Amino acid sequence: MHPVVKRPRISYESSFRAKVIVAAIAFGVLIFMIVYYPLLAHDVNPFDVAAPKGRIVMAGNFTIGDVSYTNAIVMDSRNNILVLKGNDDAGEALAMKVTTPGWCIDFWAWGGSSAGWQLKYNCSREVELSQYIFRRVPAHEANEILYWYLEQGYIIVLHKEGAVQNYETVNFTVVYGGSTGEGSLKVALGKS
Repeated sequence: MHPVVKRPRISYESSFRAKVIVAAIAFGVLIFMIVYYPLLAHDVNPFDVAAPKGRIVMAGNFTIGDVSYTNAIVMDSRNNILVLKGNDDAGEALAMKVTTPGWCIDFWAWGGSSAGWQLKYNCSREVELSQYIFRRVPAHEANEILYWYLEQGYIIVLHKEGAVQNYETVNFTVVYGGSTGEGSLKVALGKS
């Protein structure tokens, strides 16, 4: 015969106390994760291109200064085609680069009534822009999410040296503080 080994028993009161302590710790961790973790990991709105993301944009024929454009896309403070988002202040400069072959960027700045529109970049694949050409607008009262819109007095023109195809996709990136946002638009041509 084998000897019977008795296991020590925990009293009902002790086991109840242990269960209450474990439940309290689990509840405390849950509260910490819900309340404090978002505060500690506060990057709730990283930098990115908010628009356009595949949007169809009507191309136009227009003249700025002494330069005439055919089937080009104009981005300015009136149409808000280009919208960025992000809360970080990661330095002054950001870079915009067109990745679709054949397309380039012209950047215009208003030099006042005596100088008029001044061409800062002429058919560049990549341009360096100041963060201060954008006005940052909160999405709602809490100021948690900031959207960046071009200020008045600045125009970005996307154009192609060759013929533009109807619904041709133009891809671009915007880099700011090490973060890269991607945007794209489809160029719609008007009826001839």
